[in-house]
Amino acid sequence: MNKIWSITAILVGVISYSTISASLGLTPITILQYLVKFSQQNTSIAAIVQLKGLNLPRPKVTGNATIPLEFLDSGKAFTVTATLGKKSGIFLLDTGASTTIISTEKVKELGLIGKAVPKDLLTYAVAGDECPEMKANLHTLPVLKLDNVKVENLRGLEFTTTVMPEGLSGVLGMDILSNFDMEINPQTQELKLLSPTPISAANYDQAIPLKSKLGVMLAEVEINGKGPFIFMLDTGAESIFISQKLASQLNISAAERQEIRVQGFCGIEMAEYSALAKVRMGNYELTNLETVILDSPVLNLLEVDGILGQNFLNNYQQHWHFKQKKSGQFSSSGSLLLTH
Repeated sequence: MNKIWSITAILVGVISYSTISASLGLTPITILQYLVKFSQQNTSIAAIVQLKGLNLPRPKVTGNATIPLEFLDSGKAFTVTATLGKKSGIFLLDTGASTTIISTEKVKELGLIGKAVPKDLLTYAVAGDECPEMKANLHTLPVLKLDNVKVENLRGLEFTTTVMPEGLSGVLGMDILSNFDMEINPQTQELKLLSPTPISAANYDQAIPLKSKLGVMLAEVEINGKGPFIFMLDTGAESIFISQKLASQLNISAAERQEIRVQGFCGIEMAEYSALAKVRMGNYELTNLETVILDSPVLNLLEVDGILGQNFLNNYQQHWHFKQKKSGQFSSSGSLLLTH
């Protein structure tokens, strides 16, 4: 009997200081992230979408690759160039996305005909209340190639009521990435997708344990000397996000917060901008990092205290290892080694 997965899609905003960018994602239990850069006065988040009862098989992957990375809109999130069928495109590299997402523009270019997700399987919570009905299509995608890596039997979700940033064909999520040992070098802007190997004994004590939830990876993080708290690790998010509850636990005062207008998926919502004195994960610690404080169902759905984004992760070379499970199942755990 096939296991029926609950698919959760989350669209989240990102902090930056310039134009708009974005990220999405989903998975067997799926998270859709919709990333948008914002200035301190005007930012964006989108929505949380939950799709129940979709049965997504694990894709078949072969090969290894070394792939150049490009920054998305001069921000901190990375993109890669991939070939889907006979068409090339630019895709966001997103550990915060549990499943591959494809833009409506790319769907049309490839001539794909997907299956509409029934309305009774789709529920969502959004920022604002001026929203059309959320609509999603599930597509069987052509072979995807990343240098010498080939991905077959891949499913992709299209959200017809969302708009990706111009030039972005989609999002590569954990349904693909968790099949590999993944190395990200922000300094050389290089991604390596390698055959899975056990973490070496020499690095075991330095590696940060990861736990999977809804297809994405969670880890313990200490903030300002308190914690540990549970954070989702997200290469598609440019900044750190924390909940209002965590902000209160950290005693972030009103004087330390700056109100910002959030252009939500369905209208205007208010959030807050602040800074965190210390952020520590494992043996790795950084100081004075920007954060966005969300009073949003996004974090509640994941049951996490926050999202750890690129303003932390990009300070290190990242060596991601994922525990490989039997065919047809997704990684349930892993580890992350950070080096300078």
